[in-house]
Amino acid sequence: MKIKAFKGSLALIVTLILIFTAVSCTPTAVDPDPTPTPAPAETPEPTDEPVEVLPDLPADRYDARVTPRTGNNATNPLVVSTGTLDGKFSPFFATSAYDTDVVGMTQIGLLHYNKDGEPEAGIDVPSFAYDYTMEVSADNTLSTYTFVLKNGITFSDGTPVTAKDVLFSMYVLSDPAYDGSSTFYTMKIQGINEYRLQTSADVLKTVDAILEAGITANEDGTFTINPADGVAMEVQEKFWSYLDEAGIKFAQEIIDYVNTNYASYIESYFAPYTPDQVAENSNMQAAFGMVLWGFGEVDEEGAFTDSMGKTYDLTTDTVDAKVYWENILDAYGYDLSDAGINYEKAGDLTIQDYVKEAYIAAEGQVEGGVPSISGITTGTVTSDDGVEREYVKVVIEGVDPTAIFKLGVSVTPFHYYTDGYTGTLNENGVDTGSKEFMDFLKTKNDRPVGAGPYVFQEYKDNVVTYTANDDFMLGSPKIQTFRYQEISLGAELDAVKTGTVHYSDPSASMTIINDITSGEGDYAKLAYTLVDNDGYGYIGIQGQAIPEFEVRKALAHSFNVQLSIDDYYGELASVNYRTMTKILWAYPDNPENLFPYDGTGETSKQLFLEAGYIYDEAKNIMMYPEGHEKEGQQVTFKFTLPSEAKDHPAGSIFIDSQQVLEKIGVKVELESDTNLLSKLSTAYESGIQVWAAAWGSGGVDPDMFQIWYSDPAVNQGTSAARSGLYYLFENGSEEEKAMLVELNELIMAGRSTLDQEERKAIYKRALELSTGLAVEIPTYQRKNMYVYNKDVINSASLFSGEDVTPFQSPLSYIWNVELN
Repeated sequence: MKIKAFKGSLALIVTLILIFTAVSCTPTAVDPDPTPTPAPAETPEPTDEPVEVLPDLPADRYDARVTPRTGNNATNPLVVSTGTLDGKFSPFFATSAYDTDVVGMTQIGLLHYNKDGEPEAGIDVPSFAYDYTMEVSADNTLSTYTFVLKNGITFSDGTPVTAKDVLFSMYVLSDPAYDGSSTFYTMKIQGINEYRLQTSADVLKTVDAILEAGITANEDGTFTINPADGVAMEVQEKFWSYLDEAGIKFAQEIIDYVNTNYASYIESYFAPYTPDQVAENSNMQAAFGMVLWGFGEVDEEGAFTDSMGKTYDLTTDTVDAKVYWENILDAYGYDLSDAGINYEKAGDLTIQDYVKEAYIAAEGQVEGGVPSISGITTGTVTSDDGVEREYVKVVIEGVDPTAIFKLGVSVTPFHYYTDGYTGTLNENGVDTGSKEFMDFLKTKNDRPVGAGPYVFQEYKDNVVTYTANDDFMLGSPKIQTFRYQEISLGAELDAVKTGTVHYSDPSASMTIINDITSGEGDYAKLAYTLVDNDGYGYIGIQGQAIPEFEVRKALAHSFNVQLSIDDYYGELASVNYRTMTKILWAYPDNPENLFPYDGTGETSKQLFLEAGYIYDEAKNIMMYPEGHEKEGQQVTFKFTLPSEAKDHPAGSIFIDSQQVLEKIGVKVELESDTNLLSKLSTAYESGIQVWAAAWGSGGVDPDMFQIWYSDPAVNQGTSAARSGLYYLFENGSEEEKAMLVELNELIMAGRSTLDQEERKAIYKRALELSTGLAVEIPTYQRKNMYVYNKDVINSASLFSGEDVTPFQSPLSYIWNVELN
């Protein structure tokens, strides 16, 4: 089993410091300019009077030092539940979502992301950016992002926030020695590879040639190096000699990722061990990572058996990244494709990236080092209002619509995080490539400092306490004291009922809704808010197993997707009609149902007949057509669920479809297979025809490449393989091939522009095609829940209804939240 989604934290995360005022940001085409320079600005007419530079603050900003808080807002804390904390309260090194929540209360970002996940900047927005622009060169070779910064903003200790703090934040995340979870360094910023690897463009050119040539996996478990143009074979051999060293790091990344994000799964999938035991035992951490990624299992006695059949006593035997790498090699050999070893990657780095890093670190670094990133620069510019402000400019190679979501870094105080360091810092505030410097930054993990709405005070007895930052740019928080209280998983609702906390996020259920609606007992003081989950359910129809387009459409018309709501989720879900989570900005408005349900079966019957199938009306049997390997036999399909039908959202859909298709002589066999999800990467080979599952979080960008790009020469991922798209691209009908070619073109077009309105139109059509192929029928979008004590919290100060999204919780304007 390979799990790809996990239960989130309170979902405040960084959105605790969000606000909602949009600023226009339209990308424009410009001539390529490899040297970043500030945009030309009009020079104001000379004047004898000095220009007063005012802080970029809202005119109606509340200041508690002028109008003091009163009542409960002044004397009582707001207490919010959180999960188990790791104590890594750093904007650089926080790994769990819960720790990130703790840090987020103290921080501001360079940008703000609104309720739809869209980037914003402006005076009324909790971003350090006053404005920003995105420009794409005419030939699409460069993208330039310019962030104009606010004047007069201070950190909570009164120190001004400047461009140097932005540069410091970016340089820490780009440093060769950085070992946190940020993927900032994966962007193709000009010069970032030379900086991170401390190497030259010539070395990178050689390495890229070696990687482009690649290796060929041999059946005996070895590999053959493919000759690279212009590169001596001895250089290639030296490069690939680092493959196993890199593989161990690759495996360790998976172990770290699983243990960071999926600790809540330990008791379900790694019993008899507990989260505390795993946290203290590196053998167990490695084994847990392997189990969750499908490379082993643990028996009732706690013995671990890896995918190679070797059994370990986790209290005495060594299980580590080396063992994991050996299991990966046993599974894939030296197949470095996206369908091979790289299918297992946990982060953004491929196995090739790890080999590249290992080789250059040992063989290709520049003497004297590379002091800076050429694509990150700063200066001053005069804005349209005549005020001079600092700016930070970032130049990225090519066009990357996801870059804007990585560029909104937390703006951290250089003075605080470097205070006390005895090494040598460069002009950007870091000691490049120094492990000692990174270790020093980690000494600040116990106390985050920033320019956010609250000031961290202490973490004691499972409680994090903050006081209001009256210098916060958007105004003094209305509540003087804020606290996070650690609550065990599953106890969130009881914690609100008993008054231990005032706000939490229990697993959504109709029982909770009905109890709160009843208004009886402890529930009388409670209220709830529902929010769409970032993910959606679907029914898969394997395109290679069921290659006839009309037959897949016939099955789709037999699915009453409304039943997943009526019979399972009730108020806790809504119907979805496109192959994308509804929470994304690219999801079209009110899309039509491409496959309306026909409970009579007549629509499906007609489609079977159009495909050449034969219907014996006297016997009520639909038969395979002439030339089919099952010619003359009754048409039969196997529908597979990962659990019993009564326990699955699609269960009643499948049962109803079985009855509908029976009316036209088509037989459906229902089965449950607890290993279904692990078989989907090889669905056709595993005999999976029709199944039900769900996609987890897809992030904030709507890119469809991984799942829907169907040319196997370009995309080697397994997501497109499991639906049969690669097969249909090469073997489908002319109609299907035309649809897939157009879809591929649209996917690449969506990756080639930063204009959001243009991308919306692209994805609207792309989603019509992806859904219309009838290999994935969307079913439902379920909801998550927030519960709070309405006697304590002023409900009117919270977000509610459509303003609550996965990107914006009821508490997102935390500085505006009030107590009764």
